[in-house]
Amino acid sequence: MANYKITFRVDGQVVTEEDIRAVELQRYHHVFKIFDAKAIPITLDNQILDLESLLQLPLENAKVALAETREKIGKQKMLTLFQSEIEESNDMWREIALASPDPQKYQAGIVEVETENISLVQFMMFNQLLAKKNNLYLPSTIHPEHYYFDANSKGEQTIIETFGMYKEPSYLDLRPDSDIKYPIVPDHNVSLVMAGKTYLKSLNIDTKLIGMHQLTQTTTGMKVKLGVFLPTAAPKEIVDGHKWHLMVEFNNGLHIAAEQQPNAVQKFMLEMAIKHMEKKQHVAKQVKHE
Repeated sequence: MANYKITFRVDGQVVTEEDIRAVELQRYHHVFKIFDAKAIPITLDNQILDLESLLQLPLENAKVALAETREKIGKQKMLTLFQSEIEESNDMWREIALASPDPQKYQAGIVEVETENISLVQFMMFNQLLAKKNNLYLPSTIHPEHYYFDANSKGEQTIIETFGMYKEPSYLDLRPDSDIKYPIVPDHNVSLVMAGKTYLKSLNIDTKLIGMHQLTQTTTGMKVKLGVFLPTAAPKEIVDGHKWHLMVEFNNGLHIAAEQQPNAVQKFMLEMAIKHMEKKQHVAKQVKHE
């Protein structure tokens, strides 16, 4: 039995891991059907499975099958296979941005998470692992709708995912921005705010979508406020759908984080980094909201 605990809340209501896993499996089935329609074979232990067999897989086997398949396909071919979907989603996000003049009245999708015996240091080690591997396998196991992932040394990520479980996969650049105007005031004594803008990768167009995740160390673990802030004209289905996306993604990420065991040097270095970021964070918060 795990010696840690993860609790998710949306609008003040607890969302169980059972419900999160159920949605996760539904999205695997959704992706399996997309691959089947495109005649992209999916393998498990190097054996091709038909759609009927795929839909009967338990969640853990579904994860391996899709991750194994994506890693074999590779990044460049994945871009080619989903080019038409990328073009459709580009059109959608451009229409949303044009229909959302500044200043924005953001639609907020917020998920609150609390952990016991999973620390911010362990979560940072998970993020480092994700960037170090920089492959398609690990991101795929974190969420079935992670079609593509590429990270660089500046902390930027390029992804293909079905944003908010809505319509077609989107090809996006996630760019951290230390000078961004936060859509909400950060919580008191927050340890780290990860915020940035989202661009259409192939067109370099700002979608007017902001991500803002707040992470705070506690004596027993950490508290996290995951936030996505969509422009005025975005369909509400994207806001609601992305709450579920965040829960599936973060639930899997935290289980991996729980496995990270820092040695004494890693723990010291990461704790020092957190303290440094926390000081910068509170100075920035004062400047931005004076």
